[in-house]
Amino acid sequence: MPTHKPNFLTINGHRSFLLGSSLTLLTRPVTALAAVGLVILSWQAQAQPDNNTIEFENCVLSMPGSPATARADCGFIEVPENPDDPDGKKIPIHVAIAPSTATQPEPDPVFFFAGGPGQAASETWVMIRGTLDKIRDKRDIVMIDQRGTGQSNKLTCPIDEDMDLNATLDLEYVAEQTTICRDQLDADPRFYTTDIAMTDYNRVREAMGYERINLMGVSYGTRAAQVYLRKYPDTVRTVVLDSVVPMQLALGQEHSIMLDAALETVFSDCYDDQECNVQFGDSLNQLNALAAELREEARWVTIPDPITGEDREIRMSADTLAVAIRFLSYASETQAMLPILIDEAIAVGSLDRLAAQALMVMNSLTDQFARGMELSVMCSEDYPFIDTEADHSDTLLGNIFLEAITTQCELWPRGEVADDFHSPVASDLPVLLLSGERDPVTPPHYAEQAAASYSNHLNLVARGQSHSVMKHPCLKKVTTNFIDAGSTEEVDITCVEKIEASPFFTSLLGPNP
Repeated sequence: MPTHKPNFLTINGHRSFLLGSSLTLLTRPVTALAAVGLVILSWQAQAQPDNNTIEFENCVLSMPGSPATARADCGFIEVPENPDDPDGKKIPIHVAIAPSTATQPEPDPVFFFAGGPGQAASETWVMIRGTLDKIRDKRDIVMIDQRGTGQSNKLTCPIDEDMDLNATLDLEYVAEQTTICRDQLDADPRFYTTDIAMTDYNRVREAMGYERINLMGVSYGTRAAQVYLRKYPDTVRTVVLDSVVPMQLALGQEHSIMLDAALETVFSDCYDDQECNVQFGDSLNQLNALAAELREEARWVTIPDPITGEDREIRMSADTLAVAIRFLSYASETQAMLPILIDEAIAVGSLDRLAAQALMVMNSLTDQFARGMELSVMCSEDYPFIDTEADHSDTLLGNIFLEAITTQCELWPRGEVADDFHSPVASDLPVLLLSGERDPVTPPHYAEQAAASYSNHLNLVARGQSHSVMKHPCLKKVTTNFIDAGSTEEVDITCVEKIEASPFFTSLLGPNP
């Protein structure tokens, strides 16, 4: 195959497939928490102004598609849905704690802020516990399901059981489904914004008797953590922001652009790798050609359903291709598969593996995110600041995000947002910022933007990595040392320069040995 220096993506968008606008997609689907009450713990809530208490019981956290489970301690605290009406409707806020393994743990726990918006923090524990195990040697890990997610009055949108994966989606359908979701909620969506949710987090902190806490956010969770820091700076010891959302960003505005930029880096790295370049040096141009071909005429493929194992026919359109490529771009390991998968689609004419990836993504999105909560956040905090007239038709994803957000947010109730909500958060507390060089949704320059207002920060970029990088062994060690030290000056970061991307697949068996 000829070797070429890849050109930037020049693919026209096409409106037919509704994409979730969530920032974070974990590598495996996440399910609702299954709580099994065993023993009521003796360390209940401390005194606080509204006399609220939390009684914790043993529980089991799990996720779909995996037999893995993890024990934790779970409880609930009641809060007013409308913070300006303390005597009105109450909603539960679910809290899960992975207690420290130390006999005498440090007094400042880690509060984990999940991504999305729409993920429940407690539902991620099975996946992140390995990353936080060394931190847990000294500190409790507290996971609060942000209001509207998990077991905190989850804002779930009903699924259209008659909807065929192969049907063409249009904005009229999007509007219809958004209206159905809005009208069936037993909640007022206006009160599920990040700012109000952070008041809930502080109530939990008070109830558990913690004077100061360490904040840890991933993706959208970095926005939530920064909002908490701005509201309650005296309660914070350190801040870890992984895959950073700067406060200035309107979520959804740049998804299409950032994906193209990440893909350009991936394929440029393939060009610079001798083995990958020899076999797949023209991958980006091939992707352009494949998308153009599917835009002219979609193809049908038959693959085993990843869940049921039964044969299933999938209509592969340009939009389905974009979905598959986008989520394959979320991890360095799956980015390493892109050149060979695209080559297989062009040279062999087989879209089976790309179709299987698209199907897995579509099957898992429903379980991972509380779509109503996502809309409450984005329509209140982001949509008023998005340039909906921007033209991204020359990108792989095209304008579908902007069109879908516009359609949904014109129908969704919006909460109040402070005039300075999108202003940078300033602090002199120790802040660690982590980014992946190839992140398709929160690239390194986002972290640079956020870091500008943190006078005591450490900003690290992991070469060849993608979204949510704290799980890398080096950055796991750096994060643990940072929290232990409580300082940006006493952290050994020598391993960061040794981080490398996952080697490109040269065959379906994997990379060359």
